[in-house]
Amino acid sequence: MIMDIKIGIVEDQRKIRERLIARLAFYDDITLTLEAETTDSAILKLSTLEKSELPDVILMDIEMPGKSGIEATAIIKSLYPQIDILIQTVFEDENKIFQSVLAGASGYLLKDEPIQKYVEAIQQLVEGGAALSPLVASKLMNIVVAKNSVKKNSAKEIQSELNLTDREVEILNGVVEDLTERQIGEKLFISHHTVRTHIKNIYKKLHVNTRASAVRLAITKGLFD
Repeated sequence: MIMDIKIGIVEDQRKIRERLIARLAFYDDITLTLEAETTDSAILKLSTLEKSELPDVILMDIEMPGKSGIEATAIIKSLYPQIDILIQTVFEDENKIFQSVLAGASGYLLKDEPIQKYVEAIQQLVEGGAALSPLVASKLMNIVVAKNSVKKNSAKEIQSELNLTDREVEILNGVVEDLTERQIGEKLFISHHTVRTHIKNIYKKLHVNTRASAVRLAITKGLFD
């Protein structure tokens, strides 16, 4: 596990919040630096933390009193772009999932996932990946297909606008599908080292530095048919 991962938990239901804190406490390399029962208090508490205490990942409930988890995600990402936000949801609302992506969320988990899935998701985010449960990933791809069916520009026009090569589009498609570098390489019959090099070039062209940001941009642009 990556050492010294700092997390925050924003959850209005006390029992759920305390249970999650207790379960994560078994992992020595995960440290809780922020706990809040409302999004407003979370934003306020963040402003009082030293830079070294800011969480690497915030576990954010999507349904919160006052500002929703989606609204809070947009605010926090504008103030602290380096913080990854992992949305927790029990809903299968495609629109809310998509709005969370647009707000800046880096990943998603359903609340009934086992604690090990939470830990793996946190690790993935800190390593620069995305964290999508299979169900949410499937629904996100459904949204991509629906949006692309009504987009005005062709995929080639968007590819040209983004200055991406055909190979880079293939690899970005693999990123959107949440494949690992090794899986993308196997699919395209190239080494995962080559995939990694392409991904770095894609990030430079798209002016992003994480998988989640690349996925978000691909979705909003409607790149894939």
